Amino acid sequence: MPSETPFWAIVLAAAAIAAPVLAPAQSLHVRPSASQPAAPVPQTQPVATPAAATPAMLARGTYLTVASLRVYPMKPGTVVEARLLAPLYVQNALVLPQGTLLRGTVESLTPDRSARLWARLNGDFTPFHHPMVRFQAIETSGQPVPIQAQPALAGLPMVNLQASSGSRRHALIVQAWNGMKQRVASMRDAFTSPGLGNRLKLLLYSQLPYHPEQINADTTWSFPLSEALAVDRLQAAGSPKLATQPRSKAARSATPDAASHASSGTTIPAGSKPHWLIHAELETPLNSRIAKAGDPIQARVVEPVYDGQHHLTIPQGAILLGRVTTSRPARSFGRNGHLRFSFQQLKLPAQPARSVQGSVTGALAGGGKQMQMDAEGNVSGKSNGSVLAPIALGLLAGHALDTDGNMTAQTGVASNGFGVAGRVAGLTAGSRPLAAAIGFYAVGLSVSSTWLRSGHQIDFPQGTRIVIDTAPLTEPILKPQLASAAASH
Repeated sequence: MPSETPFWAIVLAAAAIAAPVLAPAQSLHVRPSASQPAAPVPQTQPVATPAAATPAMLARGTYLTVASLRVYPMKPGTVVEARLLAPLYVQNALVLPQGTLLRGTVESLTPDRSARLWARLNGDFTPFHHPMVRFQAIETSGQPVPIQAQPALAGLPMVNLQASSGSRRHALIVQAWNGMKQRVASMRDAFTSPGLGNRLKLLLYSQLPYHPEQINADTTWSFPLSEALAVDRLQAAGSPKLATQPRSKAARSATPDAASHASSGTTIPAGSKPHWLIHAELETPLNSRIAKAGDPIQARVVEPVYDGQHHLTIPQGAILLGRVTTSRPARSFGRNGHLRFSFQQLKLPAQPARSVQGSVTGALAGGGKQMQMDAEGNVSGKSNGSVLAPIALGLLAGHALDTDGNMTAQTGVASNGFGVAGRVAGLTAGSRPLAAAIGFYAVGLSVSSTWLRSGHQIDFPQGTRIVIDTAPLTEPILKPQLASAAASH
């Protein structure tokens, strides 16, 4: 019996027999894959990144008010060092303290025509000028930090206007007594305060027919930055250098030590009389010649105000809105200008305006000693001179016509006009009428400057620093949740 064939062998044999038969009918091809649409390439989406923090900057247009440290020659190219008269803040943090040193260069000289006229009438033929200075760098413990600023035209020595205490209405006897005390104090300071040698030199210069010009100590300039300055650039250069030279009593009262301005700004002591002292900067220029009662004005807070618990009360950058209340231009016969203004609204960031009642109690103004402020905040010009001066000069001039006594002594005393030249002419001519004529000429100048010459205008240019006294509101003006937001702006 034959052996049994396996099943798999039978299957292989059947496939071998069928392959030639089926081959012509069809061939084995690889079926191409159906074309598929290209997968869309997703577009690149911008990745949301957190907004970079705005760098702290001293903004373009920020005003800097500085005063020269010492006496400098009045000529182009002179390097001038000056100190900052008021601190500067950015985002409620102190950036440049009061007393910071700046360096500049005298670029040109501008004629001072008013000073020239009166100097010539008094026998001084010096061509008086104002120095135009461009400040270029802030001095630090490291490298000086360059700044871009507009050239500044020098004004008169800065005066610190402060409202007098008490009522401004006094009897004539009291006013005369107070005026005499002020003159005595000024004479004492003239001999005891630093700079006596320079004052004596200026006194001599005032009598000479020609003398060198100079930039006196405490000459002031106010100028805006023409380009913003990054705070981190200042910090990287080191701490600002501060002026340390001795200053007169008047200068110290006008510009207190930098230490009095802490980095926290103005702080209201706990338990003190409820009021705010706001340091602001005028954005509206004011002049008694053109200002009218009712004109709107605006000022910007430049130093943050904190309460006794060091909570931010008024942030830097808040806006004060007010109006001119009284304005009178200077007129002839020595009648000085008069100006008064106040503030009624305070605008904080992201808040509606709030009503306040703010009166001006102080100002840093470039008016020399020609302005004063009374207890009610009225700013007016001081008189051009004492009414006794023309009378005294007239008596001396008439003394030359007295035939009794020594003629040389009498003519020397009488010839007070036209400086040293007039006195020399009166002594050498040996003529009583000539000496008397020179003396009466001095009387005419004194009368003209005291009573006939136009009075002083009150001028507060843009950027003038003012101090405003106002009572706090009955509710917190800056709520805690907004304090941090205000500090970051």
